[in-house]
Amino acid sequence: MTRFGAIVTKAKVLRSRWCMYGLAGTLLILLAGCGPLPAGEDPAAIWPAPSFGHGCVEHDGLPDARCTPGAIRNGVTLATICAYSYSRRVRPPESYTEALKFAQMRAYDLPGSPRGYEEDHLVPLSIGGAPRNPANLWPEPRYGPNNAGEKDQLETWAARMACARRILLGRLQHEMARDWSALYRAAGGERVLRSYALGG
Repeated sequence: MTRFGAIVTKAKVLRSRWCMYGLAGTLLILLAGCGPLPAGEDPAAIWPAPSFGHGCVEHDGLPDARCTPGAIRNGVTLATICAYSYSRRVRPPESYTEALKFAQMRAYDLPGSPRGYEEDHLVPLSIGGAPRNPANLWPEPRYGPNNAGEKDQLETWAARMACARRILLGRLQHEMARDWSALYRAAGGERVLRSYALGG
């Protein structure tokens, strides 16, 4: 079990206290256990460079870190991403993402129709993810475990946590890239996140 997983398990024992401290407080405890990024260091700088071409392997809906390590937009600030309609303004056109989706479906050797996948940003635009960097985009399944709908809910939640200054932006970016499904579970899963509108 990873250190992060052990902390999540311990948090379940303390679930009865959540109402007292609030969900945000609990998540601060969970995420603190991962250790902060070095001060002033761009999280994108410590993520591995992508390795494109055939041989990418999807794991239960999650991208291959060799091919899709995640990336953030250079110089992005909390004030920038929390401005009204930021994500809409920086989102790349469908002509770009659809062409990339076809290429990445071949690299990942994914079955089925392109309609079954959403070309998604691993680090969401709403928390400063790089809009056009292929290292931050991959064909995410619309169905099955760890699907696009679940991640969309998490993206909305993460943006609200960041803009309310309840969880550090850099920590959210890092955890989203490392394993967004673990963050989804730590945030309360479907029981909590179903109340958040899709988007991000």
